[in-house]
Amino acid sequence: MKTLIAIMLLATTVFAQQKTPPPPGAARPLNLPKITEKKLANGLTVVLAPLPNVPKVSAMLTFRSATTASDRDAHPGIAQIVASVANEGTDTRTSKQLKEELRSIGGTLGLGSDADSTTITGTSLSEFSTQLFDLMSDVAQHPSFPESEVKLAQENTIQQIRAGRADPGFLGNERFQKAVFGNHPYSFVVPDEKSISALKRDDLRAFVTKYYIPNAAYLVVVGDIEVDKTFAEIEKAFSSWKSGTVPPDDNPPVPKRDKRQIYFVNRPGSIQSAIFIGNVSIPRKDKDYFAIRTANTIYGGSFYSRLTRNIRESKGYTYSPFSSSNTQAKAGSFSAGAFVRNEVTGPTLLEIFYELDRMRVLPVTDEELSAAKEFSTGNFSVELASQFGLASRIVSIYTYDLDKNFINDFRPKIEALTTADIQKAAAKYFDTYRAAIVIVGDWEKVKDQVTPFGDVTIYDADGNVVTKS
Repeated sequence: MKTLIAIMLLATTVFAQQKTPPPPGAARPLNLPKITEKKLANGLTVVLAPLPNVPKVSAMLTFRSATTASDRDAHPGIAQIVASVANEGTDTRTSKQLKEELRSIGGTLGLGSDADSTTITGTSLSEFSTQLFDLMSDVAQHPSFPESEVKLAQENTIQQIRAGRADPGFLGNERFQKAVFGNHPYSFVVPDEKSISALKRDDLRAFVTKYYIPNAAYLVVVGDIEVDKTFAEIEKAFSSWKSGTVPPDDNPPVPKRDKRQIYFVNRPGSIQSAIFIGNVSIPRKDKDYFAIRTANTIYGGSFYSRLTRNIRESKGYTYSPFSSSNTQAKAGSFSAGAFVRNEVTGPTLLEIFYELDRMRVLPVTDEELSAAKEFSTGNFSVELASQFGLASRIVSIYTYDLDKNFINDFRPKIEALTTADIQKAAAKYFDTYRAAIVIVGDWEKVKDQVTPFGDVTIYDADGNVVTKS
C-alpha cells in the first residue's frame, strides 16, 4: 500500500512539473472523396460525394432564394412558418404517414431557414436512399400545410417572439443586426405577432411555388453511395419538378457611420448590461475571409482569446465574453461583447475597445497565431469526418459562391497566414472609430458610464425610439 501511494505521489509531482502541454501531432491528410456535380433538366444542381464510413446517406436540398427575409414586405416571417410546417404532411401523405415512412427507413427529415437559404435535410440507411429522395421531393413540391399544424406553428412562433422580448441577449442581437444592416435583408430577425397571425395556408402555398424551385436549388448527397446509381434515383424523384422564375436579389446598401453610435435598449430594473459592439464586414467569398476569421479567433472567438484573458481572467467582469466574424453570402459583420454587472459597464466597453485597438496597431504573437491555426484546422478536420459535416461544408460552397476547391484549400490558406496578415485584417475590419455599440440594460443606472463613448439613441423592448441625442 505504501509503495502504491509513493508511485501516485511521484506521478502527481511529475505532472505538476509539466509546465506546457505536449506539442500536437502532425496533421493528418484529409482524404476527401471525389465530388461529382451534375444537373437535371429542370435546373436542379446535384452534388454527390461517396463517404462509406457508415451505411447511411445524408442529403441536403438547399433553396438559395428562400431566406428568413424573403417576402418580408408582404408577409414577414413566412419563411420560418413554411419551414416549420412543410414536413407535417403533403398532398398524398399525412404527417403520421411521413413519420412512419421515415421510421421504416431509419430516416429523419427536417427544414430550417436562415439569412441566406432554406434547407431540407434528410438522412436514411443507405439501402433506402430511393425512398428518402422520394420523401424529400414530395415535401419540397407538395406540402399540404394542415390548418391545425399551421395554427400550432403560429402560436409557437408568437410565444418565441414574446420570450425573446424578455431576453436581453435576443434584444441585443436584434438591435445590433438593425444597426449594422439597416434596410438590408440581413437586418430582419423576427416579425411582429400580427404578421404571423395573419398568415393563411394559401400564403404558404404561394411561397413554396415562388421560392422552392429547382433552378434555384442544389441537392448535396454524402454517404454510402454509388454515384451513377444515386444520380438515377435522384433523377427519378425530382425530374418532374417544374422550374420557375428566380426571384430578384434584394440587396440594398448597408448604413455607413462616420462615428461611433450607441443604440441603447432600456430595460428598467436590469442588474446587468448586455453589450454588443461591431461593424459590417465582408461576404464569405472575400479574399480576407481566412485572415479575419483567424483574427477573430485570437481576439475573442475562443476560450484562450485576448478578450477572455482580459475581462474574464484579469478583471473578473464576466464569465464568458465573445466575438464573432459572421460572414454571409452578401455581406458580413464582426461583433464582440459580454454580459456584465451594471457597475462595470463602462470599464468593459473600454477594455473591449482597448483589445480591438491593440489588435489593430500591434502584431499578434507567433504563439497566438500558431494556436489559432491549430484550433481552426483541427476543428475543420473533425467536422469533415462525418457525413453531415462534409455535406454542410459542400453546401456552403454553393450558398456562398465559393471556389470549388475551398475545402482542399482551407488548411493551406490558414497555415500560410502571417502575423502581418492578421494585423492588416484587424486594422481594416475592427473599426473602433465608427462602431455600432448596442447595450441592453437599465439606462438610469449606467448612463454616466455609457455616454462618453458616443451619441445615444434609446429604444424600448419593442424597438420603438424613446429618445435620441
